[in-house]
Amino acid sequence: MSIGKKNIILASILCVSLVTIGVSFAYFISGTSVSGAGSSVTLDPAELLKVSYDAGTSSINLENAIPGTSAKKDFSVTVTPTTSENTVTYAIVLNISSNTFEKCNSQTADNMCTIGANEVTYRLTNSEGSELASGDLTEANGKVTLLKETKTVSAATTYNYNLEITYVDTDADQNHNANKTFTSSLKVEFAEAN
Repeated sequence: MSIGKKNIILASILCVSLVTIGVSFAYFISGTSVSGAGSSVTLDPAELLKVSYDAGTSSINLENAIPGTSAKKDFSVTVTPTTSENTVTYAIVLNISSNTFEKCNSQTADNMCTIGANEVTYRLTNSEGSELASGDLTEANGKVTLLKETKTVSAATTYNYNLEITYVDTDADQNHNANKTFTSSLKVEFAEAN
C-alpha cells in the first residue's frame, strides 16, 4: 500500500474518531446548562429545576495565618421548581487548590506540638446558626464535599449558609504550620441523593 493511501486511511479514521467524541460529549452535556460568572452561577438541568448560588467571590483562603485565625464566607442557594420537578439534591463543595498545612507527626525539642491535631477545620451553618457539617481540612487537597442537601420546594426558595475555616489554636507549639497557606474556592453542584 502506498504512503498516500495510508495517510488517507489514517486521516479518515481520525475524522471519524473526532466526530464520535464530539457527538458523545455533546450528548453528555446536553442535559445540563451552566450560566453565570465567578461564584454567582446558575445550573439548569434539562429544563427541570433551577439551582443558583451566590457567594460573592468564590475564594476562601488562609494565608500566613496565626493560630486562631478564621476565614468566613456567607452564601445562599436558591432553588426554583418547575411544574414537573420540585425536588433537588445539591452538594456544597470546597475545591482546595493549595494546602500546605500539615499535622504534627512527632515532637522535637524545638516543636512540642499536639500530635495528630486537627489544625485546620471547617464549620458549615445555616442562617439560624445551626451546625450542618464540620470536619478536618488540615491536609486535605482537591475536591471536598462538605454537605449534600435534598430540598423539596413549592416556590423559589433561598437557603442561607455560612462557612468558616479556622486555623485552630491547639494551645501547643504550632511552628510546623508557620507561614502556611490554604487556598480554595466554594462551589454548589448537582449531586445524587444519599
